[in-house]
Amino acid sequence: MRPPDGDPSGFAWLTGLLGTILPWMAVPIGAAGIWMALRGNTTGWLLVTISAAMFALDFLITLIWSRRTRQRSDLPQLNQRGAQYIGRKVCVIEDVIGGEGKVRVADTVWRARGPDCIAGDWVRVVAVDGPYLVVAPNESAPETDRDGVLPR
Repeated sequence: MRPPDGDPSGFAWLTGLLGTILPWMAVPIGAAGIWMALRGNTTGWLLVTISAAMFALDFLITLIWSRRTRQRSDLPQLNQRGAQYIGRKVCVIEDVIGGEGKVRVADTVWRARGPDCIAGDWVRVVAVDGPYLVVAPNESAPETDRDGVLPR
């Protein structure tokens, strides 16, 4: 049985194990190397070099895996709540006067910016500006399903 495509299996475990163990080995080797070098033993400098190489290898493993595991999400706006509403038709619940008012999105009330309109008008969310939804006029109310429920 083959692992699925893109599954590094054993290689992932090996590099993960190395990335975990290397710092734990490099610190005592480096400390022993410094202690030996200060006492005049030239082997100490070799141990310090080996310790530095272990830290460098650990850094490279971390760098490679952090880039490899950073994947594009199939829900890029998951934690950007306002951005999820772009394109939706929403109802104005407080008149938009002087460019500011309030709209209802599902069960939440949002502050809105856009052209003047009165409560009850339907507008489309076109952007997000901090805590404000930027709205534009909409020609019609949103379509409802056969039960009279508005789309999300």
